[in-house]
Amino acid sequence: MFLQSIQEYPTLYMILLAAVSACAILWVLAMRSAKKRRMRRDALIADLERGHALRREFTPPTREKFAEAPPERLIEGLCARIQARLEENGTVDLRAAYDALPQLHRHVYALGYVIQDGHEALSGFFKANGPPLTDAALEAVLRFLGEPSASIFQLEFDAFDERNEAVSLVRETIDSQDRQWRCQKEAAGEAFYREAKEAVLANCDAFLC
Repeated sequence: MFLQSIQEYPTLYMILLAAVSACAILWVLAMRSAKKRRMRRDALIADLERGHALRREFTPPTREKFAEAPPERLIEGLCARIQARLEENGTVDLRAAYDALPQLHRHVYALGYVIQDGHEALSGFFKANGPPLTDAALEAVLRFLGEPSASIFQLEFDAFDERNEAVSLVRETIDSQDRQWRCQKEAAGEAFYREAKEAVLANCDAFLC
């Protein structure tokens, strides 16, 4: 009976089959979209929880806490505290508040985002951020990290800088720079951000408020 119906009404069954296929495709796409939304939500929640944990860890801020913390953890913690201060008053122009920060605060804040957004790959930082944060990050890297890390960072900075039309890198080059940055970090260990920590300790009073 079923085969006979198909033979009698082939066009109808083709339309029905197409409709079922379309529904199946839409269902799969909807599931994928829902999964991506959940992943973005979970990542956002994780970032918020991480920020809260960092602020609690360095609250109240003390010289002892700063001295005992590993350099990378200290920079992340201070970045979280500076972010909280920038957001204290929702009516304040965040760009103006950021520009009003002392230079060392801007550098530490930018390095905090290099650590967070560049955790998987340095290029992740540049994909997630733009000026003035990337500008401050470049200044901070040139100030604290030295070579060859500074050259790697400068190259990716130029590649992602929309203001610089003279530099355009292919994906393979970016991947190579990401690997080199990761290798430099792993080889240096805690010493990678040591100079930044030393600068914080030398100006500790400015970070204790």
